[in-house]
Amino acid sequence: MASIAYPMISANSAGTPSCRYSSAEAIAQANRVFPNLSVALRNDSVRRSVLSRRIEGHSIAHLLTPQTMVDASGKKAALAGFGTYVKLIWQLKGTMRYEDAHRSFALQPGEMLIASMAWTYHLEMDEGYEGLVLIFDPMSKRSWQETVHEKMGAPHASSGPLAAAAGGSKALLWHGHRSPADALTVESLIDIALLSLGPGAGSSFDRPLPAIILRARVMVTQNIADESYGPDRLAHDLGLSRRSLYNAFGRIGLTPAHFIKQLRLERARAEILDAPDVSITEIALRNGFSDGASFSHAFKASYDISPRDLRNLKR
Repeated sequence: MASIAYPMISANSAGTPSCRYSSAEAIAQANRVFPNLSVALRNDSVRRSVLSRRIEGHSIAHLLTPQTMVDASGKKAALAGFGTYVKLIWQLKGTMRYEDAHRSFALQPGEMLIASMAWTYHLEMDEGYEGLVLIFDPMSKRSWQETVHEKMGAPHASSGPLAAAAGGSKALLWHGHRSPADALTVESLIDIALLSLGPGAGSSFDRPLPAIILRARVMVTQNIADESYGPDRLAHDLGLSRRSLYNAFGRIGLTPAHFIKQLRLERARAEILDAPDVSITEIALRNGFSDGASFSHAFKASYDISPRDLRNLKR
Protein backbone atom coordinates (compact mmCIF):
# COMPACT_ATOMS: atom_id res chain seq x y z
CA MET A 1 0.00 0.00 0.00
CA ALA A 2 1.30 3.44 -0.84
CA SER A 3 2.69 5.55 1.99
CA ILE A 4 0.25 8.40 2.64
CA ALA A 5 0.43 11.21 5.20
CA TYR A 6 -2.83 11.48 7.13
CA PRO A 7 -3.56 14.64 9.14
CA MET A 8 -4.95 14.73 12.66
CA ILE A 9 -8.68 15.38 12.55
CA SER A 10 -10.80 17.63 14.75
CA ALA A 11 -14.53 18.34 14.83
CA ASN A 12 -16.62 21.25 15.98
CA SER A 13 -19.54 21.08 18.42
CA ALA A 14 -21.97 20.32 15.60
CA GLY A 15 -20.05 17.14 14.80
CA THR A 16 -18.80 18.33 11.41
CA PRO A 17 -15.14 18.66 10.38
CA SER A 18 -13.60 21.92 11.52
CA CYS A 19 -11.05 21.89 8.69
CA ARG A 20 -11.87 23.26 5.23
CA TYR A 21 -9.74 23.30 2.10
CA SER A 22 -9.79 25.45 -0.97
CA SER A 23 -10.76 23.55 -4.11
CA ALA A 24 -7.12 23.09 -5.13
CA GLU A 25 -6.17 21.83 -1.66
CA ALA A 26 -9.13 19.44 -1.62
CA ILE A 27 -8.09 17.96 -4.97
CA ALA A 28 -4.51 17.54 -3.74
CA GLN A 29 -5.69 15.80 -0.58
CA ALA A 30 -8.07 13.56 -2.55
CA ASN A 31 -5.23 12.52 -4.82
CA ARG A 32 -3.13 11.53 -1.80
CA VAL A 33 -5.92 9.48 -0.23
CA PHE A 34 -7.28 7.99 -3.48
CA PRO A 35 -4.37 7.63 -5.93
CA ASN A 36 -6.65 5.96 -8.50
CA LEU A 37 -8.88 9.03 -8.98
CA SER A 38 -8.96 11.96 -11.38
CA VAL A 39 -11.05 14.85 -10.02
CA ALA A 40 -12.89 17.63 -11.87
CA LEU A 41 -14.89 20.48 -10.31
CA ARG A 42 -18.13 21.94 -11.63
CA ASN A 43 -17.80 25.06 -9.50
CA ASP A 44 -14.35 26.12 -8.34
CA SER A 45 -15.72 28.58 -5.74
CA VAL A 46 -17.41 25.89 -3.60
CA ARG A 47 -15.58 25.06 -0.37
CA ARG A 48 -14.65 21.40 0.00
CA SER A 49 -12.85 19.14 2.47
CA VAL A 50 -11.25 15.69 2.37
CA LEU A 51 -10.31 14.47 5.85
CA SER A 52 -8.60 11.12 6.27
CA ARG A 53 -6.78 8.79 8.60
CA ARG A 54 -4.85 5.58 8.06
CA ILE A 55 -5.09 2.84 10.71
CA GLU A 56 -2.57 0.13 9.87
CA GLY A 57 -3.80 -1.41 6.59
CA HIS A 58 -7.13 0.44 6.61
CA SER A 59 -8.10 4.01 5.72
CA ILE A 60 -11.09 6.17 6.65
CA ALA A 61 -12.01 9.38 4.82
CA HIS A 62 -14.79 11.94 5.25
CA LEU A 63 -15.70 13.84 2.08
CA LEU A 64 -17.46 17.17 1.70
CA THR A 65 -17.06 17.41 -2.07
CA PRO A 66 -20.16 18.98 -3.66
CA GLN A 67 -20.40 19.57 -7.41
CA THR A 68 -17.49 17.26 -8.11
CA MET A 69 -16.89 14.66 -10.84
CA VAL A 70 -14.49 11.75 -10.32
CA ASP A 71 -13.04 9.15 -12.67
CA ALA A 72 -11.55 6.09 -10.97
CA SER A 73 -8.89 4.04 -12.74
CA GLY A 74 -8.40 0.39 -11.84
CA LYS A 75 -4.99 0.47 -13.49
CA LYS A 76 -3.86 3.38 -11.30
CA ALA A 77 -5.10 1.56 -8.19
CA ALA A 78 -3.11 -1.55 -9.08
CA LEU A 79 0.05 0.47 -9.74
CA ALA A 80 -0.36 2.21 -6.36
CA GLY A 81 -0.69 -1.13 -4.53
CA PHE A 82 -4.48 -0.96 -4.03
CA GLY A 83 -5.45 -3.63 -6.57
CA THR A 84 -7.12 -5.95 -4.05
CA TYR A 85 -8.66 -3.19 -1.90
CA VAL A 86 -12.34 -2.25 -1.70
CA LYS A 87 -14.22 0.80 -0.45
CA LEU A 88 -17.30 0.93 1.74
CA ILE A 89 -18.93 4.19 0.62
CA TRP A 90 -21.66 5.64 2.84
CA GLN A 91 -23.89 8.34 1.36
CA LEU A 92 -24.45 10.75 4.27
CA LYS A 93 -26.09 13.68 2.46
CA GLY A 94 -27.00 14.60 -1.09
CA THR A 95 -26.78 12.23 -4.04
CA MET A 96 -23.88 10.56 -5.81
CA ARG A 97 -24.29 9.03 -9.26
CA TYR A 98 -22.23 5.91 -9.99
CA GLU A 99 -21.58 4.57 -13.50
CA ASP A 100 -19.33 1.86 -14.93
CA ALA A 101 -19.42 -0.40 -17.99
CA HIS A 102 -22.09 -2.65 -16.43
CA ARG A 103 -24.31 -0.50 -14.20
CA SER A 104 -25.53 2.99 -13.43
CA PHE A 105 -27.45 4.23 -10.37
CA ALA A 106 -27.78 7.07 -7.87
CA LEU A 107 -26.69 6.43 -4.29
CA GLN A 108 -29.20 8.01 -1.91
CA PRO A 109 -28.69 9.31 1.66
CA GLY A 110 -28.32 6.42 4.11
CA GLU A 111 -27.28 3.90 1.46
CA MET A 112 -23.91 2.16 1.29
CA LEU A 113 -21.95 0.84 -1.69
CA ILE A 114 -19.07 -1.64 -1.81
CA ALA A 115 -16.79 -0.76 -4.74
CA SER A 116 -13.56 -2.40 -5.80
CA MET A 117 -10.59 -0.10 -6.27
CA ALA A 118 -9.63 -2.31 -9.21
CA TRP A 119 -12.72 -1.14 -11.12
CA THR A 120 -12.85 1.75 -13.57
CA TYR A 121 -15.90 3.94 -12.97
CA HIS A 122 -17.30 7.49 -12.97
CA LEU A 123 -18.86 9.38 -10.02
CA GLU A 124 -20.81 12.62 -9.94
CA MET A 125 -21.58 14.32 -6.60
CA ASP A 126 -24.43 16.81 -6.38
CA GLU A 127 -24.30 20.18 -4.62
CA GLY A 128 -25.18 18.76 -1.19
CA TYR A 129 -22.80 15.80 -1.24
CA GLU A 130 -21.27 14.42 1.96
CA GLY A 131 -19.84 10.91 2.16
CA LEU A 132 -17.75 8.55 4.26
CA VAL A 133 -15.32 5.96 2.91
CA LEU A 134 -13.65 3.01 4.63
CA ILE A 135 -10.90 1.36 2.57
CA PHE A 136 -9.63 -2.13 3.40
CA ASP A 137 -8.23 -5.28 1.84
CA PRO A 138 -10.76 -8.15 2.09
CA MET A 139 -7.95 -10.59 1.33
CA SER A 140 -6.46 -9.80 4.74
CA LYS A 141 -9.28 -11.66 6.50
CA ARG A 142 -10.73 -14.82 5.07
CA SER A 143 -14.19 -14.27 6.55
CA TRP A 144 -14.64 -10.97 4.62
CA GLN A 145 -13.97 -12.29 1.14
CA GLU A 146 -17.25 -14.05 0.32
CA THR A 147 -19.51 -11.19 1.39
CA VAL A 148 -17.45 -8.60 -0.46
CA HIS A 149 -17.51 -10.73 -3.61
CA GLU A 150 -21.30 -11.24 -3.41
CA LYS A 151 -22.32 -7.72 -2.42
CA MET A 152 -20.11 -5.40 -4.49
CA GLY A 153 -21.56 -3.03 -7.05
CA ALA A 154 -25.11 -2.42 -5.79
CA PRO A 155 -26.58 0.06 -3.26
CA HIS A 156 -27.42 -1.37 0.16
CA ALA A 157 -30.32 0.18 2.05
CA SER A 158 -29.83 1.97 5.35
CA SER A 159 -29.93 -0.25 8.45
CA GLY A 160 -29.03 -0.05 12.12
CA PRO A 161 -25.79 -2.04 11.73
CA LEU A 162 -24.67 0.00 8.70
CA ALA A 163 -25.39 3.23 10.58
CA ALA A 164 -23.48 1.92 13.60
CA ALA A 165 -20.47 1.03 11.43
CA ALA A 166 -20.53 4.48 9.81
CA GLY A 167 -20.83 6.20 13.19
CA GLY A 168 -17.94 4.21 14.61
CA SER A 169 -15.80 5.00 11.58
CA LYS A 170 -16.50 8.74 11.93
CA ALA A 171 -15.62 8.58 15.63
CA LEU A 172 -12.26 6.95 14.84
CA LEU A 173 -11.58 9.55 12.16
CA TRP A 174 -12.34 12.61 14.29
CA HIS A 175 -11.04 11.41 17.64
CA GLY A 176 -7.60 12.91 18.29
CA HIS A 177 -6.43 10.25 20.76
CA ARG A 178 -4.72 7.30 19.06
CA SER A 179 -4.87 3.84 20.65
CA PRO A 180 -3.22 0.49 19.83
CA ALA A 181 -6.77 -0.92 19.85
CA ASP A 182 -7.87 1.28 16.93
CA ALA A 183 -6.94 -1.38 14.35
CA LEU A 184 -9.06 -3.98 16.15
CA THR A 185 -11.91 -1.48 16.36
CA VAL A 186 -11.91 -0.71 12.65
CA GLU A 187 -11.86 -4.44 11.86
CA SER A 188 -14.86 -4.89 14.14
CA LEU A 189 -16.66 -2.06 12.31
CA ILE A 190 -15.99 -3.81 9.00
CA ASP A 191 -17.40 -7.00 10.54
CA ILE A 192 -20.54 -5.12 11.62
CA ALA A 193 -21.06 -3.63 8.16
CA LEU A 194 -20.60 -6.97 6.40
CA LEU A 195 -22.70 -8.79 8.98
CA SER A 196 -25.68 -6.60 8.10
CA LEU A 197 -25.59 -7.75 4.48
CA GLY A 198 -26.68 -11.31 5.21
CA PRO A 199 -25.23 -14.84 4.97
CA GLY A 200 -21.53 -15.10 4.30
CA ALA A 201 -20.64 -12.04 6.38
CA GLY A 202 -17.65 -11.90 8.69
CA SER A 203 -19.21 -13.24 11.88
CA SER A 204 -21.01 -16.25 13.29
CA PHE A 205 -23.76 -13.91 14.53
CA ASP A 206 -25.88 -14.23 11.40
CA ARG A 207 -28.84 -12.02 12.27
CA PRO A 208 -29.38 -8.27 12.65
CA LEU A 209 -28.28 -7.10 16.09
CA PRO A 210 -29.62 -4.29 18.31
CA ALA A 211 -27.45 -1.18 18.52
CA ILE A 212 -26.41 -1.94 22.12
CA ILE A 213 -25.03 -5.31 21.02
CA LEU A 214 -23.08 -3.68 18.21
CA ARG A 215 -21.59 -1.23 20.71
CA ALA A 216 -20.75 -4.15 22.98
CA ARG A 217 -18.93 -5.84 20.12
CA VAL A 218 -16.70 -2.79 19.65
CA MET A 219 -15.98 -2.57 23.40
CA VAL A 220 -15.04 -6.23 23.67
CA THR A 221 -12.85 -5.99 20.57
CA GLN A 222 -10.97 -3.05 22.08
CA ASN A 223 -10.24 -5.15 25.19
CA ILE A 224 -9.87 -8.53 23.51
CA ALA A 225 -6.41 -9.27 24.94
CA ASP A 226 -7.46 -8.55 28.54
CA GLU A 227 -8.35 -11.89 30.14
CA SER A 228 -10.15 -10.12 33.00
CA TYR A 229 -12.55 -8.24 30.71
CA GLY A 230 -16.01 -9.62 31.49
CA PRO A 231 -19.68 -8.67 31.86
CA ASP A 232 -19.19 -6.24 34.76
CA ARG A 233 -16.63 -4.12 32.91
CA LEU A 234 -18.65 -4.33 29.71
CA ALA A 235 -21.72 -3.01 31.54
CA HIS A 236 -19.64 -0.15 32.96
CA ASP A 237 -18.19 0.75 29.55
CA LEU A 238 -21.68 0.78 28.01
CA GLY A 239 -23.13 2.87 30.85
CA LEU A 240 -25.57 0.12 31.83
CA SER A 241 -26.44 -1.68 35.02
CA ARG A 242 -25.54 -5.36 35.14
CA ARG A 243 -29.24 -6.24 34.99
CA SER A 244 -29.84 -4.06 31.91
CA LEU A 245 -26.88 -5.67 30.17
CA TYR A 246 -28.19 -9.18 30.80
CA ASN A 247 -31.68 -8.13 29.66
CA ALA A 248 -30.28 -6.74 26.40
CA PHE A 249 -28.43 -9.96 25.62
CA GLY A 250 -31.36 -12.07 26.74
CA ARG A 251 -33.40 -10.63 23.85
CA ILE A 252 -31.07 -12.37 21.38
CA GLY A 253 -30.74 -15.56 23.42
CA LEU A 254 -27.21 -14.98 24.74
CA THR A 255 -25.51 -14.15 28.01
CA PRO A 256 -22.83 -11.43 28.03
CA ALA A 257 -20.21 -13.99 29.09
CA HIS A 258 -21.04 -16.25 26.14
CA PHE A 259 -20.97 -13.27 23.77
CA ILE A 260 -17.50 -12.24 24.98
CA LYS A 261 -16.21 -15.81 24.74
CA GLN A 262 -17.55 -16.24 21.21
CA LEU A 263 -15.94 -13.00 20.04
CA ARG A 264 -12.62 -14.18 21.46
CA LEU A 265 -13.00 -17.51 19.67
CA GLU A 266 -14.04 -15.86 16.38
CA ARG A 267 -11.02 -13.60 16.31
CA ALA A 268 -8.70 -16.44 17.31
CA ARG A 269 -10.16 -18.66 14.58
CA ALA A 270 -9.55 -15.96 11.97
CA GLU A 271 -5.94 -15.57 13.14
CA ILE A 272 -5.34 -19.32 13.00
CA LEU A 273 -6.39 -19.30 9.35
CA ASP A 274 -4.80 -16.00 8.35
CA ALA A 275 -1.55 -16.00 10.39
CA PRO A 276 0.06 -19.44 9.94
CA ASP A 277 3.40 -18.32 11.40
CA VAL A 278 1.91 -17.27 14.76
CA SER A 279 1.81 -20.00 17.41
CA ILE A 280 -1.51 -21.26 18.75
CA THR A 281 -0.48 -20.26 22.27
CA GLU A 282 0.32 -16.69 21.22
CA ILE A 283 -3.03 -16.41 19.44
CA ALA A 284 -4.75 -17.69 22.58
CA LEU A 285 -3.03 -15.16 24.84
CA ARG A 286 -3.68 -12.14 22.65
CA ASN A 287 -7.36 -13.02 22.46
CA GLY A 288 -7.86 -13.16 26.22
CA PHE A 289 -7.33 -16.84 27.06
CA SER A 290 -5.10 -17.72 30.01
CA ASP A 291 -3.15 -20.46 28.22
CA GLY A 292 -3.10 -22.65 25.14
CA ALA A 293 -4.74 -25.63 26.83
CA SER A 294 -7.86 -23.78 28.01
CA PHE A 295 -8.14 -22.11 24.61
CA SER A 296 -7.90 -25.43 22.74
CA HIS A 297 -10.58 -26.94 24.99
CA ALA A 298 -12.98 -24.01 24.43
CA PHE A 299 -12.22 -23.93 20.70
CA LYS A 300 -12.94 -27.63 20.16
CA ALA A 301 -16.14 -27.40 22.21
CA SER A 302 -17.35 -24.56 19.97
CA TYR A 303 -16.13 -25.68 16.52
CA ASP A 304 -15.77 -29.47 16.95
CA ILE A 305 -12.17 -29.31 15.77
CA SER A 306 -8.94 -28.43 17.55
CA PRO A 307 -7.04 -25.23 16.64
CA ARG A 308 -4.08 -27.27 15.40
CA ASP A 309 -6.23 -29.54 13.23
CA LEU A 310 -7.98 -26.50 11.72
CA ARG A 311 -4.64 -24.98 10.79
CA ASN A 312 -3.44 -28.27 9.30
CA LEU A 313 -6.55 -28.46 7.10
CA LYS A 314 -5.49 -25.24 5.38
CA ARG A 315 -2.00 -26.50 4.56
